[in-house]
Amino acid sequence: MSSAATASSKEEQEKFKDQVTEAFLQFKPRLKTMYEDEKSHPVSAEVWQLMAQLGWFGGVIPKKYGGNERGLLAMTMAAEAMARQGVTPFFSALTALAAACISRFGSEDLKQQYLPRIAQGEIKFAFAATEERAGFNMLEMDTFARKDGDHYVINGSKMYTSGFDISCHSLLVARTLTVEQCKQMSLPKTAGISLFLVDNDAAGISQELLNTRGEGYVKQFALTFENLKVPAARLLGKEHEGAAALFSSFNIERCIFVAFALGSIQYCLDVACEYARNRKVFGDTPIGKYQAIQHPLADVKIRTEAVRNLLVQAVEAIELRGDVLKVTTLINSAKYLVSEAGAKAVDASIDALGGKGFNEDYGLIQLAEGMRLLRLSPISNHLILNDVAERVLGLPRSY
Repeated sequence: MSSAATASSKEEQEKFKDQVTEAFLQFKPRLKTMYEDEKSHPVSAEVWQLMAQLGWFGGVIPKKYGGNERGLLAMTMAAEAMARQGVTPFFSALTALAAACISRFGSEDLKQQYLPRIAQGEIKFAFAATEERAGFNMLEMDTFARKDGDHYVINGSKMYTSGFDISCHSLLVARTLTVEQCKQMSLPKTAGISLFLVDNDAAGISQELLNTRGEGYVKQFALTFENLKVPAARLLGKEHEGAAALFSSFNIERCIFVAFALGSIQYCLDVACEYARNRKVFGDTPIGKYQAIQHPLADVKIRTEAVRNLLVQAVEAIELRGDVLKVTTLINSAKYLVSEAGAKAVDASIDALGGKGFNEDYGLIQLAEGMRLLRLSPISNHLILNDVAERVLGLPRSY
Protein backbone atom coordinates (compact mmCIF):
# COMPACT_ATOMS: atom_id res chain seq x y z
CA MET A 1 0.00 0.00 0.00
CA SER A 2 1.31 3.45 -0.83
CA SER A 3 2.53 5.54 2.07
CA ALA A 4 0.35 8.33 0.65
CA ALA A 5 -2.79 6.27 1.07
CA THR A 6 -4.58 6.60 4.39
CA ALA A 7 -7.38 4.42 5.66
CA SER A 8 -10.80 6.04 5.68
CA SER A 9 -12.79 6.43 8.87
CA LYS A 10 -15.03 3.65 10.15
CA GLU A 11 -18.10 5.68 9.21
CA GLU A 12 -16.83 6.13 5.65
CA GLN A 13 -15.98 2.43 5.41
CA GLU A 14 -19.47 1.42 6.49
CA LYS A 15 -21.02 3.88 4.05
CA PHE A 16 -18.92 2.46 1.23
CA LYS A 17 -19.93 -1.09 2.16
CA ASP A 18 -23.60 -0.07 2.13
CA GLN A 19 -23.20 1.53 -1.30
CA VAL A 20 -21.64 -1.64 -2.66
CA THR A 21 -24.34 -3.81 -1.11
CA GLU A 22 -27.10 -1.73 -2.68
CA ALA A 23 -25.37 -1.70 -6.07
CA PHE A 24 -24.86 -5.48 -6.11
CA LEU A 25 -28.38 -6.40 -5.02
CA GLN A 26 -29.34 -6.38 -8.70
CA PHE A 27 -27.30 -9.51 -9.39
CA LYS A 28 -28.86 -11.84 -6.83
CA PRO A 29 -32.11 -12.53 -8.75
CA ARG A 30 -30.23 -13.33 -11.97
CA LEU A 31 -27.29 -15.42 -10.78
CA LYS A 32 -28.23 -18.44 -12.89
CA THR A 33 -28.57 -16.27 -16.00
CA MET A 34 -25.17 -14.73 -15.31
CA TYR A 35 -23.58 -18.17 -15.04
CA GLU A 36 -25.18 -19.31 -18.30
CA ASP A 37 -24.53 -16.18 -20.34
CA GLU A 38 -20.94 -15.64 -19.34
CA LYS A 39 -19.36 -19.06 -19.72
CA SER A 40 -17.67 -17.66 -22.82
CA HIS A 41 -16.85 -14.39 -21.05
CA PRO A 42 -14.56 -15.15 -18.08
CA VAL A 43 -15.10 -11.93 -16.15
CA SER A 44 -18.31 -9.99 -16.35
CA ALA A 45 -17.59 -6.58 -17.86
CA GLU A 46 -20.70 -5.34 -16.09
CA VAL A 47 -19.41 -6.40 -12.66
CA TRP A 48 -15.92 -5.05 -13.32
CA GLN A 49 -17.15 -1.66 -14.44
CA LEU A 50 -19.51 -1.39 -11.50
CA MET A 51 -16.61 -2.06 -9.15
CA ALA A 52 -14.63 0.68 -10.90
CA GLN A 53 -17.54 3.15 -10.76
CA LEU A 54 -17.91 2.53 -7.04
CA GLY A 55 -14.20 3.26 -6.62
CA TRP A 56 -13.19 -0.19 -5.41
CA PHE A 57 -9.97 -0.36 -7.46
CA GLY A 58 -8.86 3.04 -6.17
CA GLY A 59 -8.78 1.95 -2.54
CA VAL A 60 -5.02 1.45 -2.37
CA ILE A 61 -4.14 4.09 -4.97
CA PRO A 62 -3.12 7.62 -3.88
CA LYS A 63 -5.42 10.43 -4.93
CA LYS A 64 -2.70 12.06 -7.01
CA TYR A 65 -2.86 9.01 -9.31
CA GLY A 66 -6.64 8.82 -9.52
CA GLY A 67 -7.32 6.74 -6.43
CA ASN A 68 -9.47 7.52 -3.42
CA GLU A 69 -7.28 6.22 -0.55
CA ARG A 70 -10.20 4.50 1.19
CA GLY A 71 -7.75 1.86 2.31
CA LEU A 72 -7.55 -1.90 2.28
CA LEU A 73 -10.07 -2.41 5.08
CA ALA A 74 -12.75 -0.60 3.09
CA MET A 75 -11.90 -2.73 0.06
CA THR A 76 -12.23 -5.97 2.04
CA MET A 77 -15.53 -4.87 3.58
CA ALA A 78 -16.84 -4.06 0.11
CA ALA A 79 -15.55 -7.35 -1.32
CA GLU A 80 -17.43 -9.25 1.36
CA ALA A 81 -20.57 -7.24 0.58
CA MET A 82 -20.34 -8.14 -3.13
CA ALA A 83 -19.88 -11.83 -2.46
CA ARG A 84 -22.81 -11.86 -0.06
CA GLN A 85 -24.98 -11.13 -3.10
CA GLY A 86 -23.60 -14.20 -4.86
CA VAL A 87 -21.05 -12.35 -7.02
CA THR A 88 -17.46 -13.26 -6.23
CA PRO A 89 -14.91 -11.75 -8.65
CA PHE A 90 -11.82 -13.31 -7.02
CA PHE A 91 -9.84 -12.43 -10.14
CA SER A 92 -10.04 -8.71 -9.31
CA ALA A 93 -7.70 -9.35 -6.35
CA LEU A 94 -4.81 -9.69 -8.81
CA THR A 95 -5.38 -6.20 -10.22
CA ALA A 96 -5.62 -4.86 -6.65
CA LEU A 97 -2.33 -6.61 -5.91
CA ALA A 98 -0.78 -4.91 -8.94
CA ALA A 99 -2.13 -1.51 -7.88
CA ALA A 100 -0.62 -1.85 -4.41
CA CYS A 101 2.68 -3.10 -5.79
CA ILE A 102 3.00 -0.29 -8.35
CA SER A 103 1.96 2.29 -5.74
CA ARG A 104 4.69 1.21 -3.37
CA PHE A 105 7.49 -0.07 -5.58
CA GLY A 106 6.92 1.43 -9.04
CA SER A 107 8.78 4.36 -10.52
CA GLU A 108 7.02 7.70 -10.89
CA ASP A 109 6.57 6.99 -14.59
CA LEU A 110 4.95 3.61 -13.93
CA LYS A 111 2.63 5.14 -11.33
CA GLN A 112 1.46 7.83 -13.71
CA GLN A 113 1.09 5.39 -16.58
CA TYR A 114 -0.84 2.59 -14.88
CA LEU A 115 -2.47 3.63 -11.60
CA PRO A 116 -5.11 6.01 -13.05
CA ARG A 117 -6.12 3.36 -15.58
CA ILE A 118 -6.41 0.71 -12.85
CA ALA A 119 -8.55 3.03 -10.73
CA GLN A 120 -10.89 3.58 -13.69
CA GLY A 121 -11.20 -0.15 -14.37
CA GLU A 122 -9.62 0.24 -17.80
CA ILE A 123 -6.99 -2.49 -17.40
CA LYS A 124 -6.70 -5.90 -15.76
CA PHE A 125 -3.61 -7.67 -14.45
CA ALA A 126 -2.67 -11.33 -14.29
CA PHE A 127 0.08 -12.71 -12.08
CA ALA A 128 2.70 -15.08 -13.50
CA ALA A 129 4.52 -16.77 -10.63
CA THR A 130 3.93 -20.53 -10.24
CA GLU A 131 6.04 -22.95 -12.27
CA GLU A 132 5.69 -26.61 -13.24
CA ARG A 133 8.78 -27.84 -11.40
CA ALA A 134 8.97 -25.51 -8.41
CA GLY A 135 5.25 -25.23 -7.75
CA PHE A 136 4.63 -23.00 -4.72
CA ASN A 137 8.37 -22.86 -3.99
CA MET A 138 8.99 -19.73 -5.99
CA LEU A 139 12.50 -19.35 -4.60
CA GLU A 140 13.45 -22.31 -6.79
CA MET A 141 11.95 -20.92 -9.99
CA ASP A 142 13.71 -21.48 -13.28
CA THR A 143 12.46 -18.44 -15.21
CA PHE A 144 15.47 -16.14 -15.60
CA ALA A 145 15.83 -12.49 -16.62
CA ARG A 146 19.21 -11.44 -18.03
CA LYS A 147 20.10 -7.75 -18.15
CA ASP A 148 21.01 -6.60 -21.65
CA GLY A 149 21.57 -2.85 -21.86
CA ASP A 150 18.32 -1.04 -21.12
CA HIS A 151 16.28 -4.26 -21.34
CA TYR A 152 15.95 -7.60 -19.65
CA VAL A 153 15.71 -10.76 -21.75
CA ILE A 154 13.48 -13.34 -20.07
CA ASN A 155 13.31 -17.06 -20.73
CA GLY A 156 11.32 -19.69 -18.88
CA SER A 157 7.74 -20.73 -18.23
CA LYS A 158 4.85 -20.33 -15.80
CA MET A 159 1.87 -22.51 -14.91
CA TYR A 160 -1.67 -21.77 -13.71
CA THR A 161 -1.64 -18.12 -14.72
CA SER A 162 -5.25 -17.13 -14.19
CA GLY A 163 -7.03 -14.79 -16.59
CA PHE A 164 -4.06 -14.19 -18.88
CA ASP A 165 -6.39 -14.05 -21.88
CA ILE A 166 -8.52 -11.25 -20.47
CA SER A 167 -5.70 -9.20 -18.95
CA CYS A 168 -3.73 -6.42 -20.56
CA HIS A 169 -0.64 -6.87 -18.38
CA SER A 170 0.97 -9.26 -15.94
CA LEU A 171 3.29 -9.09 -12.99
CA LEU A 172 6.02 -11.58 -13.85
CA VAL A 173 8.39 -13.04 -11.27
CA ALA A 174 11.83 -14.13 -12.46
CA ARG A 175 15.26 -14.78 -11.08
CA THR A 176 18.00 -12.31 -11.91
CA LEU A 177 20.52 -14.32 -9.88
CA THR A 178 20.45 -18.11 -9.79
CA VAL A 179 20.23 -19.98 -6.50
CA GLU A 180 23.82 -21.08 -7.04
CA GLN A 181 24.96 -17.50 -7.58
CA CYS A 182 23.25 -16.49 -4.34
CA LYS A 183 25.10 -19.25 -2.50
CA GLN A 184 28.43 -18.13 -3.95
CA MET A 185 27.72 -14.54 -2.91
CA SER A 186 26.53 -15.64 0.57
CA LEU A 187 23.08 -14.24 -0.13
CA PRO A 188 19.81 -15.76 1.05
CA LYS A 189 17.54 -17.58 -1.39
CA THR A 190 15.14 -14.65 -1.29
CA ALA A 191 17.82 -12.58 -3.02
CA GLY A 192 18.11 -12.65 -6.78
CA ILE A 193 14.37 -12.42 -7.42
CA SER A 194 12.98 -9.55 -9.49
CA LEU A 195 9.49 -8.45 -10.39
CA PHE A 196 8.54 -7.13 -13.82
CA LEU A 197 5.51 -5.49 -15.39
CA VAL A 198 4.96 -7.02 -18.83
CA ASP A 199 2.49 -6.58 -21.69
CA ASN A 200 0.56 -9.77 -22.33
CA ASP A 201 0.67 -9.30 -26.10
CA ALA A 202 4.45 -8.83 -26.20
CA ALA A 203 6.52 -10.82 -28.69
CA GLY A 204 8.16 -13.77 -26.97
CA ILE A 205 5.14 -14.89 -24.92
CA SER A 206 3.15 -17.94 -25.94
CA GLN A 207 0.14 -19.26 -24.06
CA GLU A 208 -1.58 -22.62 -23.72
CA LEU A 209 -5.07 -22.96 -22.28
CA LEU A 210 -5.18 -25.49 -19.44
CA ASN A 211 -8.10 -27.85 -19.02
CA THR A 212 -8.81 -26.77 -15.45
CA ARG A 213 -11.85 -25.88 -13.36
CA GLY A 214 -12.44 -24.16 -10.05
CA GLU A 215 -12.23 -20.45 -10.87
CA GLY A 216 -15.65 -20.03 -12.40
CA TYR A 217 -15.36 -18.11 -15.65
CA VAL A 218 -11.63 -17.45 -15.29
CA LYS A 219 -9.37 -19.70 -17.33
CA GLN A 220 -5.83 -20.75 -16.46
CA PHE A 221 -2.86 -20.80 -18.81
CA ALA A 222 0.62 -22.20 -19.16
CA LEU A 223 3.00 -19.50 -20.43
CA THR A 224 6.32 -19.82 -22.20
CA PHE A 225 8.82 -16.95 -22.50
CA GLU A 226 11.35 -17.09 -25.32
CA ASN A 227 13.71 -14.13 -25.36
CA LEU A 228 10.98 -11.84 -24.05
CA LYS A 229 12.37 -8.31 -23.97
CA VAL A 230 11.17 -6.15 -21.08
CA PRO A 231 12.40 -2.57 -20.64
CA ALA A 232 14.46 -2.09 -17.48
CA ALA A 233 12.05 0.71 -16.60
CA ARG A 234 9.37 -1.97 -16.05
CA LEU A 235 11.24 -3.36 -13.05
CA LEU A 236 9.24 -3.01 -9.81
CA GLY A 237 11.53 -2.33 -6.89
CA LYS A 238 15.24 -2.90 -7.06
CA GLU A 239 16.96 -5.57 -9.11
CA HIS A 240 17.48 -8.79 -7.10
CA GLU A 241 15.22 -7.43 -4.32
CA GLY A 242 11.82 -8.24 -5.75
CA ALA A 243 10.96 -10.64 -2.92
CA ALA A 244 10.05 -7.70 -0.68
CA ALA A 245 7.58 -6.36 -3.25
CA LEU A 246 6.31 -9.85 -3.94
CA PHE A 247 5.60 -10.97 -0.39
CA SER A 248 4.07 -7.69 0.78
CA SER A 249 1.78 -7.73 -2.25
CA PHE A 250 0.81 -11.35 -1.58
CA ASN A 251 -0.60 -10.29 1.78
CA ILE A 252 -2.89 -7.73 0.14
CA GLU A 253 -4.09 -10.29 -2.39
CA ARG A 254 -4.85 -12.80 0.37
CA CYS A 255 -6.78 -10.24 2.39
CA ILE A 256 -9.10 -9.67 -0.56
CA PHE A 257 -9.41 -13.40 -1.23
CA VAL A 258 -10.40 -13.96 2.40
CA ALA A 259 -12.97 -11.16 2.23
CA PHE A 260 -14.59 -12.57 -0.92
CA ALA A 261 -14.67 -16.02 0.70
CA LEU A 262 -16.33 -14.59 3.82
CA GLY A 263 -19.03 -13.03 1.68
CA SER A 264 -19.58 -16.28 -0.21
CA ILE A 265 -19.91 -18.16 3.05
CA GLN A 266 -22.48 -15.66 4.29
CA TYR A 267 -24.34 -16.03 0.99
CA CYS A 268 -24.53 -19.78 1.63
CA LEU A 269 -25.78 -19.19 5.18
CA ASP A 270 -28.38 -16.66 4.02
CA VAL A 271 -29.78 -19.05 1.40
CA ALA A 272 -29.75 -22.07 3.71
CA CYS A 273 -31.29 -20.30 6.71
CA GLU A 274 -34.03 -18.67 4.67
CA TYR A 275 -34.93 -22.04 3.19
CA ALA A 276 -34.72 -23.85 6.55
CA ARG A 277 -37.04 -21.34 8.23
CA ASN A 278 -39.80 -22.05 5.73
CA ARG A 279 -39.33 -25.63 4.53
CA LYS A 280 -41.62 -28.14 6.28
CA VAL A 281 -41.41 -31.85 5.63
CA PHE A 282 -42.92 -33.58 8.66
CA GLY A 283 -46.01 -31.85 9.95
CA ASP A 284 -45.84 -28.15 10.71
CA THR A 285 -42.21 -28.12 11.91
CA PRO A 286 -39.70 -26.14 9.80
CA ILE A 287 -36.51 -28.09 9.15
CA GLY A 288 -34.56 -25.21 10.64
CA LYS A 289 -35.68 -26.46 14.05
CA TYR A 290 -33.72 -29.68 13.65
CA GLN A 291 -30.26 -29.66 15.19
CA ALA A 292 -28.92 -31.67 12.26
CA ILE A 293 -29.60 -28.57 10.15
CA GLN A 294 -28.81 -25.95 12.81
CA HIS A 295 -25.49 -27.14 14.16
CA PRO A 296 -23.44 -27.30 10.93
CA LEU A 297 -24.64 -23.82 9.95
CA ALA A 298 -23.95 -22.43 13.42
CA ASP A 299 -20.48 -24.00 13.36
CA VAL A 300 -19.71 -22.20 10.10
CA LYS A 301 -20.97 -18.89 11.48
CA ILE A 302 -18.68 -19.15 14.53
CA ARG A 303 -15.68 -19.87 12.31
CA THR A 304 -16.40 -16.90 10.05
CA GLU A 305 -16.42 -14.50 13.00
CA ALA A 306 -12.97 -15.76 13.98
CA VAL A 307 -11.77 -15.28 10.41
CA ARG A 308 -13.13 -11.74 10.27
CA ASN A 309 -11.25 -10.80 13.43
CA LEU A 310 -8.01 -12.18 11.99
CA LEU A 311 -8.63 -10.35 8.72
CA VAL A 312 -9.15 -7.00 10.45
CA GLN A 313 -5.96 -7.50 12.46
CA ALA A 314 -4.02 -8.33 9.31
CA VAL A 315 -5.38 -5.36 7.37
CA GLU A 316 -4.66 -2.94 10.21
CA ALA A 317 -1.10 -4.28 10.45
CA ILE A 318 -0.63 -3.83 6.69
CA GLU A 319 -1.94 -0.27 6.75
CA LEU A 320 0.38 0.53 9.66
CA ARG A 321 3.30 -1.06 7.78
CA GLY A 322 3.68 -3.68 10.50
CA ASP A 323 6.19 -6.52 10.54
CA VAL A 324 5.74 -8.51 7.30
CA LEU A 325 6.23 -11.89 8.98
CA LYS A 326 3.59 -11.11 11.61
CA VAL A 327 1.19 -9.88 8.95
CA THR A 328 1.82 -13.00 6.90
CA THR A 329 0.99 -15.24 9.85
CA LEU A 330 -2.24 -13.36 10.53
CA ILE A 331 -3.52 -13.40 6.97
CA ASN A 332 -2.37 -16.97 6.29
CA SER A 333 -4.23 -18.07 9.41
CA ALA A 334 -7.34 -16.29 8.17
CA LYS A 335 -6.95 -17.86 4.73
CA TYR A 336 -6.54 -21.33 6.27
CA LEU A 337 -9.66 -21.00 8.41
CA VAL A 338 -11.83 -19.42 5.73
CA SER A 339 -11.04 -22.14 3.19
CA GLU A 340 -12.03 -24.83 5.69
CA ALA A 341 -15.16 -22.89 6.68
CA GLY A 342 -16.03 -22.34 3.02
CA ALA A 343 -16.09 -26.05 2.26
CA LYS A 344 -18.23 -26.64 5.36
CA ALA A 345 -20.58 -23.82 4.37
CA VAL A 346 -21.28 -25.25 0.92
CA ASP A 347 -21.81 -28.76 2.32
CA ALA A 348 -24.07 -27.61 5.16
CA SER A 349 -26.13 -25.37 2.89
CA ILE A 350 -26.62 -28.04 0.24
CA ASP A 351 -27.60 -30.50 2.99
CA ALA A 352 -30.20 -27.99 4.21
CA LEU A 353 -31.69 -27.60 0.74
CA GLY A 354 -31.41 -31.27 -0.19
CA GLY A 355 -31.84 -31.84 -3.91
CA LYS A 356 -32.51 -28.16 -4.46
CA GLY A 357 -28.94 -27.46 -3.39
CA PHE A 358 -27.89 -28.75 -6.81
CA ASN A 359 -30.27 -26.40 -8.60
CA GLU A 360 -28.20 -23.53 -10.01
CA ASP A 361 -31.03 -21.10 -9.31
CA TYR A 362 -29.92 -21.07 -5.66
CA GLY A 363 -26.29 -20.31 -6.47
CA LEU A 364 -24.79 -22.88 -4.08
CA ILE A 365 -23.48 -25.65 -6.29
CA GLN A 366 -21.56 -23.10 -8.37
CA LEU A 367 -19.48 -22.28 -5.27
CA ALA A 368 -18.41 -25.85 -4.54
CA GLU A 369 -15.36 -25.97 -6.85
CA GLY A 370 -14.12 -22.52 -5.92
CA MET A 371 -14.32 -23.24 -2.20
CA ARG A 372 -12.36 -26.45 -2.70
CA LEU A 373 -9.75 -24.57 -4.69
CA LEU A 374 -9.28 -22.14 -1.80
CA ARG A 375 -7.56 -24.88 0.17
CA LEU A 376 -4.80 -24.80 -2.43
CA SER A 377 -4.85 -21.23 -3.70
CA PRO A 378 -3.47 -18.63 -3.47
CA ILE A 379 -1.32 -20.66 -1.05
CA SER A 380 -1.68 -24.27 0.03
CA ASN A 381 -3.08 -24.89 3.51
CA HIS A 382 -0.29 -27.42 4.06
CA LEU A 383 2.32 -24.73 3.43
CA ILE A 384 0.54 -22.46 5.91
CA LEU A 385 0.74 -25.18 8.55
CA ASN A 386 4.44 -25.69 7.74
CA ASP A 387 5.10 -21.98 8.14
CA VAL A 388 3.26 -21.65 11.46
CA ALA A 389 4.94 -24.77 12.83
CA GLU A 390 8.40 -23.44 11.97
CA ARG A 391 8.18 -19.70 12.55
CA VAL A 392 5.57 -19.52 15.33
CA LEU A 393 6.06 -22.80 17.20
CA GLY A 394 9.81 -23.04 16.65
CA LEU A 395 9.65 -26.58 15.26
CA PRO A 396 12.25 -27.89 12.78
CA ARG A 397 11.77 -26.92 9.14
CA SER A 398 9.87 -29.70 7.38
CA TYR A 399 10.52 -28.77 3.75
